Amino acid sequence: MNFLKLHSDLAERLRLKLGWSHYTIYWVPFIKGVAVTCLALWLVC
Repeated sequence: MNFLKLHSDLAERLRLKLGWSHYTIYWVPFIKGVAVTCLALWLVC
């Protein structure tokens, strides 16, 4: 089993276990990226 298939299966099982929609899963890394970017800018400035 290649890494991408393994990761895809794991992510789908986690999504189903949490009861989240695909839409919610897309928002989580976006919000995380915004938070990390804000933190990095705060530390640099």
